[in-house]
Amino acid sequence: MEGFFDLEKAKAVVYLLSDGDNKNKILISDEELLVIHKNQKHLFPLNNVKKLETQNKKLLFPLIAGGIITPFAFLSYFVNLFLPWIHLISIMLGSLLFYIGWNGTSTLTIISKNGEELNFYLPSISRNLLAFIDYANMFLRDDQNTAYRDLLFFEIEKKRLKYLTDPETINTTPEIFPLLGYTYHQLKLLSKPLNVPNLVAIDPTNSGQEIKFVFDLKTNQMRPRLDGPVLKNSIVDVGN
Repeated sequence: MEGFFDLEKAKAVVYLLSDGDNKNKILISDEELLVIHKNQKHLFPLNNVKKLETQNKKLLFPLIAGGIITPFAFLSYFVNLFLPWIHLISIMLGSLLFYIGWNGTSTLTIISKNGEELNFYLPSISRNLLAFIDYANMFLRDDQNTAYRDLLFFEIEKKRLKYLTDPETINTTPEIFPLLGYTYHQLKLLSKPLNVPNLVAIDPTNSGQEIKFVFDLKTNQMRPRLDGPVLKNSIVDVGN
């Protein structure tokens, strides 16, 4: 499905193959999901999407082709002993096709509410894509329909809060950056309350800088990383 997607309303984006590859990426907004795969656009209304997931799909064509070629090549070898190298090549080719088909390939699967599935074949599934899928599925769940889901949360002492919004202090207090944070979904999984004094909520759309997600070995999650001060009006009061 093709259509118009307002890029300014995108809540999150992830590249499918490599960073900066605009021909292969996914974006999500409050209302739509856009998948660009091999420069082809596929637009999905969120109210029609059940969930996103990754799978390993077997490839039927090489699986069937290999399953046919290999036994016939064996049979041909015993029936006709001339030119054995042709039989050997056929056996190897059939075996390779069968292996490729059986081993399959990674796929990103969009599952609609009526049960239909659309698969996008990928060479591998990155951690960034897994984090995006987790975020998108959170977006699709009714129990996560909260004003806090778009915010990012960072733990910092109140006495150092001024350094978080003052660009003049970054050279004098660089030790607070980079600062790893949490999404609202991650806080819920970790049972961390929102109303603690050292937790600051930031609206990434008003932060004045790009906040990237990086893999954290301690939590085994993709976490937002703040590399410098943000604008004061990006800090949101969540009742601390």
